[in-house]
Amino acid sequence: MKSIRGMLALLTFLILGASALAAWRAWDARQQVLAVEAKMTSSMETRTILLMMEELPYFDETLRRLNLELQRIDNDERRIAFKDALDAYAARKPEKLKRAIRSALRAESKYHEELRRQRAVIEDRVVKFAGLAWGILAAGLMWSLLAINTLIFRQLRHLSRRMLDFLVDRYSYQFSNPEANELGDLQRTFNSLAQKVINTMDDLKRLDSAKSEFLSIASHELRTPMTSIKGSLSLLASGVVGQLDTNSLRLIKIAEGETDRLIRLINDLLDLAKIESGNLPLNCQWTSWDQFCRRTLEGLAGLAVNADVRLEQMSLPQLEVNIDSDRLQQALTNLVSNAIKFSPKGGTVRISVSRARSGELIVSVIDQGPGIPPRDRDLIFEKFRQGTTKENPLVKGTGLGLAIAKALVEEHGGGIGVDSEVGVGSTFWFTLPHWRENADRLAA
Repeated sequence: MKSIRGMLALLTFLILGASALAAWRAWDARQQVLAVEAKMTSSMETRTILLMMEELPYFDETLRRLNLELQRIDNDERRIAFKDALDAYAARKPEKLKRAIRSALRAESKYHEELRRQRAVIEDRVVKFAGLAWGILAAGLMWSLLAINTLIFRQLRHLSRRMLDFLVDRYSYQFSNPEANELGDLQRTFNSLAQKVINTMDDLKRLDSAKSEFLSIASHELRTPMTSIKGSLSLLASGVVGQLDTNSLRLIKIAEGETDRLIRLINDLLDLAKIESGNLPLNCQWTSWDQFCRRTLEGLAGLAVNADVRLEQMSLPQLEVNIDSDRLQQALTNLVSNAIKFSPKGGTVRISVSRARSGELIVSVIDQGPGIPPRDRDLIFEKFRQGTTKENPLVKGTGLGLAIAKALVEEHGGGIGVDSEVGVGSTFWFTLPHWRENADRLAA
C-alpha cells in the first residue's frame, strides 16, 4: 500500500537532508574563511615585526622572541626570508639587515595577496552553498504543498463532493475504485456506509409505498361502512324507530360524533395517499382573495363561536390568487381551526397578507395561544405528530391537518412554516407564488 504518510515522510527527509548537506558545506566554507583571515592577521603581525626590527635594541630576550615568531611561520618562503633577517639582526649587520627585511616584506606581501584571493574564492563558495540550502528549502516547500494538494486535498475534495451528494439526496452514482492509501481507506469506509444508506433508502421507499397503498385500500374499505354507520345513527337519533330515552340519545350522539371523527380521519388519509402518489391534480383559477378568505372563515364561524374566539380578516379587494380554491381552502381551514383550538377564550385569530422580498405572497394565521416550544416546531408538520403544552397536553385531533396543509401548499409551489413565542402566540404562514393586484401597491 502506498502510504501517504510514508511518501510525505520520504519527501521531507530528502528535502531536509539535501538542505542540511548544503548548509553544512556553507558552514565548512565559512570556517575556512575564518582560518584564512587568521593567517592574514598573523601575516600582518609578522610584517609589523619586520618593520620594527631595525629599531629594536639587541637583547637576548628580543632574540628569543624573534625565534618564537620564526617557529610560528608555516610558509617556507616566508620562513627563509624571516630567518635571513633574524640572522642579520643576530650578527648586528645593519646593511645586511635592511636587505633581508626588504626581501621578507616582499614575501609577506606576496603571501598576503594569495590569502586575499583564496578568501574571495571561499567566500563565493559560502554564498553559493547558503543560497543552495535556502533554495532547496523553498523548492521543497513548494513540492510539499503540491504533494499535499495532490495526495490529500484533491481526494478530500472529491470525497466531500460525494458527501454533498448525499446531503441533496443524490444517492445513485458509480463508486470509483479508491487508491491504496489512508484516504483510500476513508473512501472505502464511506462507500460502504453510502451503500448501506442507499439500500436502507430503497427499503424505506418500498415500505413507504406499501404503507401508502395499505392506507389507501384500508381507507376506501372503511369509508363505506362508516358512512352507513353514520346514517344509521342519524336515523336512530331522529326517532325513526321510535323515541329514545335521554341516556340512549346521549350515547347515540357520542357515537355519531366519534363516527364523524373517524370519517374525517379516513378522508385525510385518502387525501394524503393521493398527494403522495401524485394523483391529486389541481384546478387552479384566478380567485378573489377576499371572497376565498371569507368563505373559509364562514365555514369556521361555528367552531369559533363555541370556543369564544373572534376571527378577523385583512380586507384586500384588489388581490387575486391563482389557486385551486377547494384544496387551498382545506389547507387554510386546517391552520385556522388549529389556531381556534389553541386560542384562549376571548382571544382573536387574524388572517393577514404581506409580500416577501422574493415577490411571493405571504399568508399568515396569527393566534394568541400558548405558543409552540422550539423542540416541537419541526415535527408538527409531520404525519401523526402534534405539539403539546402544559395547558393542553394533547389537543384531540388526527395529527394530519398540518401535514395535509403542508402538502397542499407545496403542490401550489409555495412553502409553509411557523414563528412562535411561548406564552405569546404563534404565526403559521405559507407562501403563494402566483398572485396579482389591480392597485398600484399592496397594503401590508
